[in-house]
Amino acid sequence: YVEFGSYPQTAAGNDDTPIEWFVMKKEGETALLISRYALDCQPYNTEREDITWEQCTLRSWLNDEFYSRAFNAEERKRIVKSYVSADETPWYSTDPGNPTKDNVFLLSVVEVEKYFKSDEARRCAATDYAIQSGAYEDNGFKANDRWACWWWLRSPGPLSCFSAGVCPDGSIDYDYIDNGNPAVRPCVRVRLF
Repeated sequence: YVEFGSYPQTAAGNDDTPIEWFVMKKEGETALLISRYALDCQPYNTEREDITWEQCTLRSWLNDEFYSRAFNAEERKRIVKSYVSADETPWYSTDPGNPTKDNVFLLSVVEVEKYFKSDEARRCAATDYAIQSGAYEDNGFKANDRWACWWWLRSPGPLSCFSAGVCPDGSIDYDYIDNGNPAVRPCVRVRLF
């Protein structure tokens, strides 16, 4: 794990705690990171409608509010704007939309299966701040000695009004895009030098 940026992590939300990131992949002078904990709770989209990652409100929130709050000017210089593929969910033929270029993004179903080989490896706990913001915890499964949560992926579900996510047990499922209980586990690509 590496520390980079900061974000509220206590229930009160008045802290600036360093964000811990898991290094999923190193490529030359860059590394692909995912937050160790789910950091916040947001719907994939504020309205239940047919939508893709390219158009959803969660993508806007991650690249505007979260990006500005979590990273200072020096840290933002180290973030590499990434090509984010529009991956179909392997089990559905739902249109995933167009690829995007983002500073902050979510994993797709294809990527989460590539970087996390088991259900147990995909389990994630939410910070107290994310729980206070509405993130659902399941008292049947643990991650990092805390109860595991449900967290969003960017891939579509069986219809465009659903998005994929990781369940507290680490399996992959989907939910309505306007559900306010799934947590957010951001990804960034950073320059190492």
